[in-house]
Amino acid sequence: MKTIPFTHNSQNYEIRVISDGSTIYVRAFKDGQAVNGYSYQVSLPVAFDLNRIHGLDAVQDLIKNAKHDVVNDTWEKLLIALKSL
Repeated sequence: MKTIPFTHNSQNYEIRVISDGSTIYVRAFKDGQAVNGYSYQVSLPVAFDLNRIHGLDAVQDLIKNAKHDVVNDTWEKLLIALKSL
């Protein structure tokens, strides 16, 4: 497991990157608990193909998305929108 710590609004978070051998999973945590309902994943073959064919780092993109969703309160905004339906 790889962890990427970051701070937002004076609170410490970490992005965890885990693989089960066929898929890479990325999720944001705070104090050992998942921060939101989002989980990001990419299969190893797709990540490999994206890198070799297009020069894209799928895992880094997932990490950026996970951090972005924490910083921008994306999950909280989704819950508010769902309540208004």
